Amino acid sequence: MFRKTSTLLLALCLSFLFACNNEEDQAVIEREAAYTAYKDFVATFEQDSLTEVELRALQQSIEDDSRWETESAEIDQQFLERKGRVIENLGDYSPEQQEEIANLEERYNLAKQRRQQQYEEAGMRYALLGVPVINPDLSNITTENIADTYERFTSTLADNAANYEGREWEMVEGWWNSLNNRYQALLTELSAAELSTIEQAQDRYLELREQYYPPNQ
Repeated sequence: MFRKTSTLLLALCLSFLFACNNEEDQAVIEREAAYTAYKDFVATFEQDSLTEVELRALQQSIEDDSRWETESAEIDQQFLERKGRVIENLGDYSPEQQEEIANLEERYNLAKQRRQQQYEEAGMRYALLGVPVINPDLSNITTENIADTYERFTSTLADNAANYEGREWEMVEGWWNSLNNRYQALLTELSAAELSTIEQAQDRYLELREQYYPPNQ
């Protein structure tokens, strides 16, 4: 009888220990999965950039100032969910993992700042050019819209030049040079009226640049 009872108790203990080990192993697996998901989310976001599809979507709703706020809130929610799963068990991670976890939020914030800057630059570029910028050479600007594009560029610049600072003027100069290069490519196909419109816009740009370009201040 005693032997049977001892055997039964031993079996129960072993079962209990086995269950505890399984629970501990499962906790480790879940903890490591949470750590990997958090780390991978930040790393992917760091490497991510606005794709042309996103840029075109942005350009189609450029007047909607809530677009970035909406995406920013969605990204923050995904980040905080992953961060929360890690912070719950922070003390169980190795010192090396804890150090990386501490750095991940800073890395995320820097990547988010870059994404916001991309949105702002895309919005500014579209406001000046008025057409989706699919290719850096502006090949989607044609003889049919290049004169209007010049007029829009200088009109928008006149409205905003006083508020532009160094970095913004650098972008303006780059887009203006690209537009002029596109103009040279289409020059022989343009009518006299279109050439006159573009020349007036070029003169207006020089006036605005002289007045507002930071190095001239």
